[in-house]
Amino acid sequence: MRADYAFLAPLKPPPEAVTPIRFGIVATPDFTLLSLGCFVDCLRLAADERDFSRPIYCAWTLLSHDDAPIVSSCGFPVLPTARYGDPADYDYIVVHGGLLQGTRPFPAELYDYVRRAVAADVPVIGLCTGTFVLAELGLLDGRHCAVQFSMAAAMNQVHPKVITVNDVPVVSDGPFITCPGGLAAINLAMHLVAEHCGQSRADKTLHYVLSERGFDDMQARRQSPESGLRCLDARVVNAVGLMRQRMIETCTITELAAAVGTSERELSRLFKKHLRATPAGYWRQMRLKAAHWMVLNSSRSITQIAYECGFTDSSHMIHWFKREYDVTPARLREVHVQIGLL
Repeated sequence: MRADYAFLAPLKPPPEAVTPIRFGIVATPDFTLLSLGCFVDCLRLAADERDFSRPIYCAWTLLSHDDAPIVSSCGFPVLPTARYGDPADYDYIVVHGGLLQGTRPFPAELYDYVRRAVAADVPVIGLCTGTFVLAELGLLDGRHCAVQFSMAAAMNQVHPKVITVNDVPVVSDGPFITCPGGLAAINLAMHLVAEHCGQSRADKTLHYVLSERGFDDMQARRQSPESGLRCLDARVVNAVGLMRQRMIETCTITELAAAVGTSERELSRLFKKHLRATPAGYWRQMRLKAAHWMVLNSSRSITQIAYECGFTDSSHMIHWFKREYDVTPARLREVHVQIGLL
């Protein structure tokens, strides 16, 4: 008999926020599950607190011309969640590929939908061998394109006007973004989440996906300024990860310490040793950074931002915001509007 896990459910209702980033995903027959899974699961984790999976900050739809299952390269079929409609309903159209030598034909409607997305000025992403679909439409002629090393020769042979790049995970050239697939799909998702939802939400997701040392290694390669992410003590690393996961749903430092297997006193000692800050102070700095990004990059009200960043009320957030940045959130937004940055 299945146990009761209701205690893991969200404690607060989701914030009433307009989803800042929406993806329409177009998968070719014989697409690769790994790339799609990495990309979508990163969006899922970024879209909500912890891993509750509510599409609050990101939304994704698997599109097709009909309701038939799309069969992946490993043979698992996946059902589309919507039919092709107006590409302008999405912020990005992701063309996701897989085997090129498969026997299943690519629907003509797929190519037509990509053409309509380009005509509607919707940015298009080529993921895995989805880049070949863009190349076949002539969209990448004279442009740089991220290609998996084993597929670079094929791209050069069939589409010689495309400038292949096989040593970076994400390439942007004009309205097109390309990614070679595989685990690089994580880089792609985090690049887009950081741009549209803020670095704090991207870091939260990375910590979930890569766990302890893998997360530290990726952050080090990105030269992250957050020293807590490179700390050798797993208790500190895990505490920082839990702080990111619980931006809205707060807990006490005592509960946080217990969750990582230590006491509040010992956790405070470890934070002061490795981060030169108290756990509460470090958590508040994390919330303030997220609030600062939202003030400058969203139209949310100050009250809504305070709620989403875990402050007890807007007055509490404004107090600490002014102490940290020497300006109130409203004034900071006003100045940026005046100089044309918002």
